[in-house]
Amino acid sequence: MTPSKNNSPLSGADQTIARKYNRAQILNRLRLQGALSRADLAKQTGLTRSTISRIVDELSAEKLVHEIAASQNDRGRPGILLSLNPKGGAAIGLEIGVHFISILLTDFFCTPIWQERAVLENTTAWVDYIHKAEEMIRRAVTIAEQANLPLKGIGVAIWGMVDFNKRVIHFAPNLKWRDVPLEAKWTDLFHVPVYVENDANAAALGEYYFGAGKEIEDFIYLSMDIGIGSGIISKGRLFRGASGYAGEIGHITIDPNGEKCSCGRVGCLETKAGRNVIVRRYQDLSKESDITLEKIIQRGQAGDPIARRIFFEVGEALGTGIGSAINLFNPKGIILGWSLGQAFNQLLPGMESSLQKSCLPDLRNSLAIIPSMNGESDALFGSIALVLDEIIREAI
Repeated sequence: MTPSKNNSPLSGADQTIARKYNRAQILNRLRLQGALSRADLAKQTGLTRSTISRIVDELSAEKLVHEIAASQNDRGRPGILLSLNPKGGAAIGLEIGVHFISILLTDFFCTPIWQERAVLENTTAWVDYIHKAEEMIRRAVTIAEQANLPLKGIGVAIWGMVDFNKRVIHFAPNLKWRDVPLEAKWTDLFHVPVYVENDANAAALGEYYFGAGKEIEDFIYLSMDIGIGSGIISKGRLFRGASGYAGEIGHITIDPNGEKCSCGRVGCLETKAGRNVIVRRYQDLSKESDITLEKIIQRGQAGDPIARRIFFEVGEALGTGIGSAINLFNPKGIILGWSLGQAFNQLLPGMESSLQKSCLPDLRNSLAIIPSMNGESDALFGSIALVLDEIIREAI
């Protein structure tokens, strides 16, 4: 943060922004690199030693960082190393999907402490989900209190569209929810910050913090379950769009004469790719009714021609859907979420074939397509990342 051209001192607002930015730089360096000395932090951030010392004192007082060991500095003298403090706090993350709720409690170092999954098979009424989730959150809060970990926030990854401005779950087509004010309700109930995000957006952030996107500043995360979703990371930040709906790639029209989608429109990508689409297509071609996606993936890996054909076709549809996004955003990578990642080698040929037709050559040639590292828990770890991101984000 530099002074103005007339060399006037920074205003109070500017000083606050600079302070937040500098705190974020220090926390993020410790997150990425582990233990560092004050001298290391000064070199890597460009901040003065006095600024480093002042901010580290603040963070130590808040128990977000702590001194962990001595090291030899360049003069041969013992120096103190700093690290994020696992005891600095706790975060609760939830994933709310069709007929299930998963919850994860971590410390400030993002080490899992407690995890649970509940199944709600006979309802999509949002009040039933909320009541069950609140029971689970209360258990997590109790466990955090017993471990003497102050709760820093609750992150929620939801299978639906979240209006980032109004702070409501605007539309979750597969859950049949509309305009659910979850964030406000839980903020009042649990007295901590609550962050609600679309599941693919949350998973993208989780991959950036904890997974395959950790060293990538610009990528598109692609998820496939009942529907198709994507999250966009641009310059290390989640790109939400004007209202928070960016990344709804599952509802791009790729077949105007196709099937009706759960959103009410016709020919969306979700009608050509997704867990249910693959299973239904395999049932139709094989005349086998009792089959799961996992079995189809296993059969495809073993060379089953029906499975291979379906995954090639689904890969083509996915390539068509994301081709325009690649041309628009010029990402460095495409990260395939858990279900897609399981079938990575079977989907890739179809995606490659389609992308060669839909992408500008220079953009495709510089693009890496990789599976996620967080597996089935990608959105759940993403919900934890929502809390962490609010604390140590670099940009203001």
